[in-house]
Amino acid sequence: MTDYALGDVWARPGLDPRTRQLATVAAFTALGNRAQMKIHAGYALNIGVTRDDLKEVVYLTTVHAGFPRAIDAAQALIELFGKRDLAGEPQ
Repeated sequence: MTDYALGDVWARPGLDPRTRQLATVAAFTALGNRAQMKIHAGYALNIGVTRDDLKEVVYLTTVHAGFPRAIDAAQALIELFGKRDLAGEPQ
């Protein structure tokens, strides 16, 4: 399963890594999967997605997934950003 998800699916052509990570963050936000959303938000930051981009994705999900899930995702971003700030990682 891991080989399929992380190999076959992630290696497909068609979407650049930035777009793929933003879509993944949006999907996990909409599903209410805070843990995976936070992991993929970190991956997104590592490849150049900005904090503002991630905030906009979460904001957009309020329309489709509802405020409770977006609020939960926003809290996950606050935690992630705080952890990265404490570690001295770039914004």
